[in-house]
Amino acid sequence: MSGFRSGLAALAIVLCAGGCVSTSDIEAIQAQLSDIQRQVLLLQQQASSKQEVATLAEEVATQTNALLESEAQMLVGIDQLASQIEQLQANLGDSNYRLAQLSQQITATNQELQAVRSSLGGSLRRPAEPAIEPPENPRDLYDSSYSDYLSGKYDLAIAGFRRYLDSFSETDLADNANYWIAESLFSQRKYPQAINEFDRILKSYPRSDKIPSVLLKKGYAYLELGQREQGTVQLRNVVREYPESDEANLARQRLRSLGVDPS
Repeated sequence: MSGFRSGLAALAIVLCAGGCVSTSDIEAIQAQLSDIQRQVLLLQQQASSKQEVATLAEEVATQTNALLESEAQMLVGIDQLASQIEQLQANLGDSNYRLAQLSQQITATNQELQAVRSSLGGSLRRPAEPAIEPPENPRDLYDSSYSDYLSGKYDLAIAGFRRYLDSFSETDLADNANYWIAESLFSQRKYPQAINEFDRILKSYPRSDKIPSVLLKKGYAYLELGQREQGTVQLRNVVREYPESDEANLARQRLRSLGVDPS
């Protein structure tokens, strides 16, 4: 700033001098003006830089204050969290202590009970009461056993139908139950047992509508056992006694396949 002022003073002296100005004087004045302009530009740049520095310093101060405030809030939060953790740890310790006491009490009680049982020689035990099975519904038992037969569970079917005959031998489905026992045995290739069941039906239920089927399957069973004569006799009985039945038609077909006259 002092150089700028001294340049202006020198310029004023030259301009105020006597009436005559030479070329060298003009050049000197121009040089001084150029120097003055450079100084003015430098001053402007310095002033701009100072303003930017001041602005930047204000921003830095603002951000620093904000960070300090955030840090203070975080410290407060950390203190509160630490306090809560300490409280939870204290509660947990108290709970563990109570659980330990309760466990000790349970152990002591069990030991006392064991001692009492030992001293009484097990007299505290109650005898097991026999299970009382509800009475079976005959229709449900029959349907369940028949479902086992259709599913190929022949042993279950036989057991179910035998239980039906033991409990409900006087019902209308008793002959059917006996027949499905025989059929289950036949399906298991237990032909002698099947024949015995077929004979039981013929004896116990002579008026059963299953008789044509009984005679037909009895004949099949004898043929499976290689007893051709017995088998053909049974098949001819079907044709003779029930000529219009489906079983008679099946008997005729089987006899013809054996080369035997169905009549």
